[in-house]
Amino acid sequence: MASRVEYLNLLHAATSEICQILDLDEDTTMNLSLAVHEAAVNAVKHGNRMDSAKQVKVIYTIEKDKLILEVKDQGSGFAAENVEDPRSSGNIDKASGRGVFLMRHFVDEIEFQSVPGQGLTVCMVKNLGGTDGKPDPASGGSDGE
Repeated sequence: MASRVEYLNLLHAATSEICQILDLDEDTTMNLSLAVHEAAVNAVKHGNRMDSAKQVKVIYTIEKDKLILEVKDQGSGFAAENVEDPRSSGNIDKASGRGVFLMRHFVDEIEFQSVPGQGLTVCMVKNLGGTDGKPDPASGGSDGE
């Protein structure tokens, strides 16, 4: 998609739909949708610097026991380890800076891959627990209905 803020709600809806297909519970669906939304906001605003000529690529990969969510931009990247904790006293009143924190807490694995000249890829993994692409009801990942 082009780096346009007005497209971000589409990603949120697409992620929600995929989570519903996988029969994920409401909280997990909301959390994953927010994680993808935050990664895409960062890609549009910080990675591609609101340049609508640059693209943001979102890839959903469903495997037997996990959902892989990738968000790629065409920016210059950043060092994720340098992102400050938004809960610290110097950051608590800041209006921004919570996206990476939220992403880290809503997925089971996250990796930031920055390739000079090619942009940044945020790869997030949510373990599903089942063997058929659906969560294992015994693990609490679904209400079993």
